[in-house]
Amino acid sequence: MNYSESVAYIHSFPRLAKTGDHRRILTLLHALGDPQEKGHYIHITGTNGKGSTANAIAHVLEASGLEVGLFTSPFIMRFNERMMIDHVPIPDDELVQAVAVARAALDDLRTAHPDFNVTEFEFVTALAFWYFRQRRVDVAVIEVGIGGDTDSTNVITPVVSVLTEVALDHQKLLGDTITAIATHKAGIIKPRVPVVTGDLVPEAAAVVAAKTQSTGSQWFRFGRDFTVPKAKLHGWGQRLTYQDEDGSLADLTVPLVGDYQQRNMAIAIKTAKIYTQVTHWPLTAHDIRQGIAASRWPARLEKISDSPFIVLDGAHNPDGIKGLVVALHELFSGPVTVIAGILADKDYASMADMLTRAFVTVYLVPVPGTPRALPEAGYQRLHEGQLKDSWQAALAASLDNDPEQPIVITGSLYLAAAVRQTLLEGKS
Repeated sequence: MNYSESVAYIHSFPRLAKTGDHRRILTLLHALGDPQEKGHYIHITGTNGKGSTANAIAHVLEASGLEVGLFTSPFIMRFNERMMIDHVPIPDDELVQAVAVARAALDDLRTAHPDFNVTEFEFVTALAFWYFRQRRVDVAVIEVGIGGDTDSTNVITPVVSVLTEVALDHQKLLGDTITAIATHKAGIIKPRVPVVTGDLVPEAAAVVAAKTQSTGSQWFRFGRDFTVPKAKLHGWGQRLTYQDEDGSLADLTVPLVGDYQQRNMAIAIKTAKIYTQVTHWPLTAHDIRQGIAASRWPARLEKISDSPFIVLDGAHNPDGIKGLVVALHELFSGPVTVIAGILADKDYASMADMLTRAFVTVYLVPVPGTPRALPEAGYQRLHEGQLKDSWQAALAASLDNDPEQPIVITGSLYLAAAVRQTLLEGKS
């Protein structure tokens, strides 16, 4: 297969499986030589912030001289972004090779067991473990897909486990309460493996407290064991001070906006410090500064144009939208146009309600290229916002109405990716 055929093959697998366990991926990984059992890992979950945090952890460790694998989802510009080494996406030819190896292993398994199959995420996760092992990375930062306990990535024993935050999302899969969702996410906590978390809400904190006590794992919590006592906007970014029991690091430059990114960067710093302490690898204040300063992350309050002023953000659940609203009120003193596209399996009513209460001009649009998109009838039931049949139509309407007014496109990472691919094709 060539590159296009390899990517099409990956997307040919089912999205979901009837059972949420590790039997399928462990079977495939075993056929690939059990690469997940070799090497060092940092495992990260959370309702929001896990991508930004994983990215920053990788940057800090790279600045210290380590070769770092990074596995995240979804991709924004090209599929290859899902698995990177030192922030270089897997080359096309190496992805083709990895798919060929995994496909051959899967074909052999199906010869013995004709009904055997894996999901798309299981196949991609197996690809990442195999690729990182083949390249002998020093450490791989692995982002959970959904939840934690039954997630396909939860077949490793990491050096550090990370939980950024817990809020309501993916309720059909994880449960309708914070406690249920936190229980799933806390499933990545392993015996005697240190855990770094954000400042969790009480119900989630209770779950993590019980889990760490039962596993004998040391728990480092934002706001208690490490914090950001001072931060301020600095251009389209921030300057912050990080503090823990070792002291303070002042005037760290962060190329991301939003107060939640202060917490994400702090979690990343603490995780990198613990990892290097456990593995006896040197990490300097200069390394941390350099890594955090490099931690750009697409479609997270990302300004992609100054004229017109366009910002992309992947907030895709009520907690994410809440954080976005706070950030936008801090960033802009005047009116803002919001273009939102939301998936049907999200709490779109709450998300649309928050946006229309916060901003005068809100366009609701379908998310292109996915069967999970909320149909127009779903938006019509809301009786909120202005309906447009595409983000392009909403963008044109906004520019016609007021070409100087900032435009924020949000509601789904899939929408942000589609817009970014269209507007920045050949530029990034």
